[in-house]
Amino acid sequence: MFRNSLIFLIICSAVNGASIDYLNRRQAVIDAEKKQATGGRVFLTAKESKADEILVVLKNQAVADGILNPDSYAPGMHFFEAKPLIDQSKVFRILKAMPKGSVLHLHTAAAVSSEWIIKNLTYRPEAKICKADGRFYLTARAFKLCSEDSLNSIQALRTENGTSALFDRWLESLINLKYNSLDTIHVDINTVWVEFEQMFSTIKEFLLYKPFFEAFCSRMLQEFFEDNVFYIELRTTFSKLYDSSGKSYEDFEVAKILTNVVDTFKEAHPEFIGVKVIYSKHRETGNGTAYDLLMTYTNLTTQFPNLVVGFDLVGQEDINFPLNVFLKDLHEFQKSSLYFFHAGETNGYGSDADLNLIDAVLLNSRRIGHGYSLYKHPVLWRAVKSKSIPLEVCPISNQVLRLVNDLRNHPAVFYVSESVPIVISCDDPGFWDSKGVSYDFYYALMSIAPKTAGIGFLKQIVWDSVKYSALTSNERTSFSRILQARWDVFLDDLISGNLSSL
Repeated sequence: MFRNSLIFLIICSAVNGASIDYLNRRQAVIDAEKKQATGGRVFLTAKESKADEILVVLKNQAVADGILNPDSYAPGMHFFEAKPLIDQSKVFRILKAMPKGSVLHLHTAAAVSSEWIIKNLTYRPEAKICKADGRFYLTARAFKLCSEDSLNSIQALRTENGTSALFDRWLESLINLKYNSLDTIHVDINTVWVEFEQMFSTIKEFLLYKPFFEAFCSRMLQEFFEDNVFYIELRTTFSKLYDSSGKSYEDFEVAKILTNVVDTFKEAHPEFIGVKVIYSKHRETGNGTAYDLLMTYTNLTTQFPNLVVGFDLVGQEDINFPLNVFLKDLHEFQKSSLYFFHAGETNGYGSDADLNLIDAVLLNSRRIGHGYSLYKHPVLWRAVKSKSIPLEVCPISNQVLRLVNDLRNHPAVFYVSESVPIVISCDDPGFWDSKGVSYDFYYALMSIAPKTAGIGFLKQIVWDSVKYSALTSNERTSFSRILQARWDVFLDDLISGNLSSL
């Protein structure tokens, strides 16, 4: 408080014409703001300082190039147009190699790259497709929308098409927004959300087939581990699965299947910490009641205390039930539940979606998903900072789903400047061609963080992803040891030039 008051007096003295050296006053303001921002008070070792010098030089070169060529400056472009440029960036290659700790905001059905789904799962003989009400659905069996007569073998259609590459591109367009025109479906939030949520419907039945579900989950772990992520918290439900014999698997059995997939992966990759689940259901559910969902969540936490760790309600906030509709049930379960609510994923101010933030804070949400509109509420964001409630910032998601065009204008710029706690995550990367979380880290460093931010900013974000996770104290300790060893190797590689020269 004293330091901030002193800076305020220094600034005011400039207005009053005091005889304090101007350049010293100017530098004092810069230094004070730098210390207040995310990463500003992080201690850097000698090795980290050396790595920081290298990274910031590369970053500033890119910024300088962007000033001269703003029309091809990736940090200011839409991700669909910027991705080829990002892939060529030295900064991105460094971030891709950097251990990123945890991903704490991820929806299962959109967690795997669409290309892998098309090139693998749809090439299996069980893969089928049908059309109902003008929409296509991937499946391995008949279901409510698609009768047995309406099913078509994807393998057969691919053969009939004659050009597998074109057929696969069309098939992938059903589960990847990158194939849609920026001038059509991206014209407004509601339009893109319709297409976005349809993709969950398109792939839902596909992933209810047990062999596909297991292969999908295993691939999810592989893609994130290859992106140097060692722990994941999934927003998911445990929808009933089925196998080729027609046997069904209820939610508790599905939780066990997921646990087995994770355990198998951990055996082959000892550095991978694991997966925990935030049990999530759509906001349009149940005539305004969440009681049954909370009962299921409570039973799952009892049966799988090391797997199921929290509860959330998901879906477009602007047009679905706000949290206050569910307050009676949420209050009833508050003492025995951990909440991780989506809130404030909106451009509204004072709307129900915006005011979800108030309920999320008052219901003691451990983290807030997105929190995009929080900057409009000075009382609330100060409470979030004081209570150390991190925001799960998903830059590319907020851009693709039309909250912001240029990510340099993302509200997280304000959160970083005020050191409101944040973690960087990827939300639904498979639906917009963003494998893992490295692309979101790129935008966090290049578009959201200040020009001078480097290793200090990244270090705080990475370690905060451990601090604000739902891991136990012992799990965090083990994770920190693994992460520190990986971090040291990363720094050595950066300093030696092995990363920037890739």
